[in-house]
Amino acid sequence: AMAADAFPSLPSLLLPLLLGHATAMQDGSAAAYAEAEAAAAVLPNATLYLNLLTEANARTGAACLDGSPGAYYMRKGVGSGVSKWYIHHMGGGWCESLDDCHRRSFQQTGTSKHYGPTNAMGSGYFSPLPSENPMMYNWNIVYLMYCDGGSFSGDNATVVVHKGRPLHFRGKRIREAAYASLLKTKKLNSATDVVISGCSAGGLATYLHVDQWCDALAADAPASKCVGMPDSGFFLDYQSPKAGPADGARDIARQSPREVPREILREAAPERETASRQLDTARTQVQVGTTIAGKYHSGLRWAFEMFNATSGVNQDCITAHASGGAWPDDPTYLCFFAEHTVPYTHTPIFALQSEYDSWQQMYVVAKGESVQTLGDNITRLMYANSLGPHRQNGAFLDSCSHHCGSWNAITIDGEQVSTAFAKWYESLGTPRTKRVWRQAKPFPCKSCCTP
Repeated sequence: AMAADAFPSLPSLLLPLLLGHATAMQDGSAAAYAEAEAAAAVLPNATLYLNLLTEANARTGAACLDGSPGAYYMRKGVGSGVSKWYIHHMGGGWCESLDDCHRRSFQQTGTSKHYGPTNAMGSGYFSPLPSENPMMYNWNIVYLMYCDGGSFSGDNATVVVHKGRPLHFRGKRIREAAYASLLKTKKLNSATDVVISGCSAGGLATYLHVDQWCDALAADAPASKCVGMPDSGFFLDYQSPKAGPADGARDIARQSPREVPREILREAAPERETASRQLDTARTQVQVGTTIAGKYHSGLRWAFEMFNATSGVNQDCITAHASGGAWPDDPTYLCFFAEHTVPYTHTPIFALQSEYDSWQQMYVVAKGESVQTLGDNITRLMYANSLGPHRQNGAFLDSCSHHCGSWNAITIDGEQVSTAFAKWYESLGTPRTKRVWRQAKPFPCKSCCTP
């Protein structure tokens, strides 16, 4: 179970809500969503209303893991925001074996059977307060429920039966059904401004699908300006040599891990010992159960292949890898990783990313590997694959150890993320304007985590 003192900044009355989220959201996004729900409890105009994709479930097979319909929640825009949209992919880890998918199929990240008629999100990029969310406070808010386990990417027509329970891997169909519903019933075709976003696994979904959203909108809502804003979705493609060989049924059930030739993480330096001990404690407090520490690469490869996600991710990336136009012997499943897909995106992207992402500290790297080197490589690849080749892309790249949800909690160059993002968005197309906010401090940096 998750220890209460893992979130000392949250009031004690909110902990039951947070702990309930943590049972289903295993990628570190639980705290951010719990904070948004708690803020909504005392704010007007923060309620979102459920839209079940029942028709698409019957017609196209758009289904959660357990076969129930996909869904989204929505709050209508008001005033100057009636034609503007913030579309958020919910996070919640991945299922990386059939046992994982079976377990998730009973939780909110695998079934819509227990979704309530309303959901309240009131902080950060969901906030209806102009003081907290100056650009998007009155926009239409769409919250895509994550119940497929594969970052809205799967398109497997086969129903897999595991332990007597049918499992469906069809996140692509849910995402496309949500888009069709928004066009048909919510006037998305009248959009003037659209921000595609998501947290954690939903942040990865933003990298994977932002071109699909924005290209479709270019045809259906040609007056719209469409960008991506992934939050904590730049997970490194890494298989740790320290993680050891296949250990137990979960690894055996996966494909054999591909050897990653570049070893990017050296031994933790002695001066990092205190931070390392804190990380070990955090590992015991948060039971992820899906991603084995140091084996993120093999877990995501298993998901891509089981979910038949080839048609569900960025097609320019797939084409380049399938034709040998990327690097020799690089298979298409690499397009399930942000660092490999972002070079092929063409939609402007503003990334919200910690250099020392706290979830990646626990599960992308193995025990004893250097957090500083993890951060160095996140930063290096962000510049090499996104900010360098795409001169329109931007980032709020902080040195605080966190994962998701630090909207306006960190200041870089005198600005918080809400104003930095708004400035980047408004200046798109204008040469020589600021597009990167970076703290560039060594790990650990507690002072980096303050407004």
